[in-house]
Amino acid sequence: MGDQSKKKILIIDDAEVNQLLLSRILADYELLNAHDVGRAIELLQENGESLDLVILDLVLPDKSGLELLQFMKADEQLKEIPVIVMSAQAQMEQTAMEMGAVEFWKKPFWNAQEVQNRVAKVLG
Repeated sequence: MGDQSKKKILIIDDAEVNQLLLSRILADYELLNAHDVGRAIELLQENGESLDLVILDLVLPDKSGLELLQFMKADEQLKEIPVIVMSAQAQMEQTAMEMGAVEFWKKPFWNAQEVQNRVAKVLG
């Protein structure tokens, strides 16, 4: 689908079902997947300049997604990459937005069309 195929998105979620769902919904993009913060940091360091978007779950097995968001926003190379935060904990929305997330998605999700539209909007 034209330009979309060039956009690269990193999906960070330890739940396989969410990884599969998002991978299907966002199949028109180039996708990278991480199941924990450690792997996410490796992928961010390898691909940072070419990443267009990060979709980040807050509850991960090794560290909090908020810690990763904080790490990204403190890094010169990574701080401009937009981050969509997702969580089943709606009360985390304000914290995530204050820390620099561009959107907060409440789990479980969602309408596939809405996800595509929201990602397209963030990617401009």
